[in-house]
Amino acid sequence: MAVNSTKKEMVRSWDIGGLAKLWEWCTNRQAGIFPYLLRKSNEGGGGDIDDPKPEYAGRWAGDAVYLIGDYDESGLYQQAKQSYKNIAKGLVAEYNRFIRSKDHQLTYDPLVEDEEDESAVEPGT
Repeated sequence: MAVNSTKKEMVRSWDIGGLAKLWEWCTNRQAGIFPYLLRKSNEGGGGDIDDPKPEYAGRWAGDAVYLIGDYDESGLYQQAKQSYKNIAKGLVAEYNRFIRSKDHQLTYDPLVEDEEDESAVEPGT
């Protein structure tokens, strides 16, 4: 899970079409959210964002940001899962407008979890 403890926001890899292990984050297109969220730019360079007021591009620049797994003992994963805002839906929409290439776009497919039912339903099942 990508976590911003400064803004109390998070993105689960499953929600953006990916898988969750570190190796999987490193080898898939979903990792593109990090340069997008962390960019710090006054623009003007080639390949920058056309959107005059992006909501997500650079949103996490300068913040305390972590990639954390459910096995971590710090408690941050559980805290984020329970009380942080999941920004995946809006991020995917804006990111895809920026990327344009269908081959590199993300899919928004939120993980469905029911607190009453301990079994989580993963996307595509």
